[in-house]
Amino acid sequence: MDEMRKKIIIQEINSRKESHMLPEQYCNYLLALYGQGELPPSKSKTREQKNDIFFGVLIGTFFAFIVFLNYFTEITIRMQMLMTTISILVFGLAVRRLKGRKIIFQMALMGMVLSLLLLTVSLAEFMAPGQSGYPLYFIIH
Repeated sequence: MDEMRKKIIIQEINSRKESHMLPEQYCNYLLALYGQGELPPSKSKTREQKNDIFFGVLIGTFFAFIVFLNYFTEITIRMQMLMTTISILVFGLAVRRLKGRKIIFQMALMGMVLSLLLLTVSLAEFMAPGQSGYPLYFIIH
């Protein structure tokens, strides 16, 4: 098998390994087979861990900002609802991007759900100012 063809096959196996389309052990076996017993150096785990820490801090900070915006500022309820809706969309994009990672994916998912809860409370307050208990009960149930 010529060298160019091996290189293309190895690149394809690496891309499928990174996208989790094939199990990691199967990819390692194929890489060893086509690489003639030598595994190519994989990406370092420390870089991935640093990215996870960065995304975790970013998600936590963004959620804290949304809570601060909703409860400790004097902006109108409509603006609060708009900002919370935008945060739900941002968390949704983060969930989609971080799908393969475990803890960070769950943090983004929790941020999205808690932002949805904040939006529900704001909507109940908007529907019945001062008496948000009854509309909130009917919205949640």
